Amino acid sequence: MKRFTLLLFALVACGDGGVEIGGDCSQEAICTDGAVCDFTDPAGPVCIDGSGDLDGDGLQNSKDFCNHVAGGAFDEDRDGIGDDCDKCPIAPPESNPDPDGDDVDSPCDPDPIEPGDQIVAFSGFNDGVLPDNWMATTGWTFVGGEAVATAQSLVNDEVMVAPLPLVSRTVAVFSEYRIDALSPDATQNRAGVLGVDARPAGGTDATCAGNRSGGVDSLVLDTTANAATRMFPEEEDLFDSADLYRLTLAINNANAGCALKSGPLTGAVTADTAGELMNQGGITAKGVTARFQYLLVVQRGPVSQN
Repeated sequence: MKRFTLLLFALVACGDGGVEIGGDCSQEAICTDGAVCDFTDPAGPVCIDGSGDLDGDGLQNSKDFCNHVAGGAFDEDRDGIGDDCDKCPIAPPESNPDPDGDDVDSPCDPDPIEPGDQIVAFSGFNDGVLPDNWMATTGWTFVGGEAVATAQSLVNDEVMVAPLPLVSRTVAVFSEYRIDALSPDATQNRAGVLGVDARPAGGTDATCAGNRSGGVDSLVLDTTANAATRMFPEEEDLFDSADLYRLTLAINNANAGCALKSGPLTGAVTADTAGELMNQGGITAKGVTARFQYLLVVQRGPVSQN
């Protein structure tokens, strides 16, 4: 079960002989008792009074991972930067995190050398409820910072989608999940991410998923225009309950890519699309109980709908 990231402050807010208020700090150079490291200061990480409220948002500094903007109660990737102000809330910053300067850091940026991408939807499900304006089928619950999909039938997928503020042909959808169980009577098991063109003139989607059918595991990319499959040998299990699986669906105009990683296990496939204008991004599961850690959607746009 994913740990609540507020526990990080136990590491950065204690210790005799540490850095005093106003001093430079880091994950290794911790602040003295009563102070916390503000990792979001524009001038660099600095120790501040843990009992204060620097941004006046009602969150005490010792519980605030975004000390200069409202919000910051949660830190999904435990890098000291809150989800509400993190340029990549699913991974700590790299040595050169944003080479194109569009405020989306790698690895969240699907094209790190071309500016224009935006984080348009994110949840680490730490609030324990369906995020505002998101939509979900009945098989979803929220437990311990995870969105849990439990199959309600052998036929239908359990789907959760976030509405996107842009209507774009350049979209990337990221998620990470763990498999709890397979439905014993299901003929197909899968868990994945999707982009949806839900406009009245649309009604199509592209799905990137780990799939098991007929006892064979595969990575499947299914679009309106085409489909692609990458088979895995028997010893490479896509439904091992001990593993975390990270999926990325990247759509760029008439091209789509689907990538999976779990430890040393990797795979990728590509396929054509119909050039849909995606305005929803989501996660999906069928024939399984799956625990999703987060949903992140990045878009570039907008473009004309004509």
